[in-house]
Amino acid sequence: MNTKEFDSRTHVGFLCDCIGREVKNAIRRGAVEKDSNLCSGKHGWIIGYFVRQTEPIFQKDLEQVFHFPKSTLADIIQLLEKDGLITKVPVDGDGRKKQIVVTEKGIKFNQETEAQIVEVEDYITKDISDEEIDLVVKVLDKMQKNAREYKSYIKLKKED
Repeated sequence: MNTKEFDSRTHVGFLCDCIGREVKNAIRRGAVEKDSNLCSGKHGWIIGYFVRQTEPIFQKDLEQVFHFPKSTLADIIQLLEKDGLITKVPVDGDGRKKQIVVTEKGIKFNQETEAQIVEVEDYITKDISDEEIDLVVKVLDKMQKNAREYKSYIKLKKED
């Protein structure tokens, strides 16, 4: 592919990345305006996940859920614990096995984060019909599925 062909295309991946950054920045700006102590977006999603769990949560189980490397996940958990949003509690007297529990501060943080996310999502989707939103979600879901399959295809190619 030559430069002219490349430049004439709409680069959906780049557009999605830009939109994602703009949404994160909007959420951050809203938090600053409200003098909220929201940390990064991924921390908000993780706390939100924790709050919704009905079964005990253990750090080792989270790698499959969030697709973060073990070291990144350990750093995030450590930061959340340091910020007082979660605590780790020994289970069955085994000091090595610790359950992650969301603190009251973490629950309040989750409520503030979710309110800010909803506010931004409501704003960025104004003047867009429910049908258009449904179509965007459907297309993005397909693109995500295709991207996952592509990565899987590459992994298989390397193994051959």
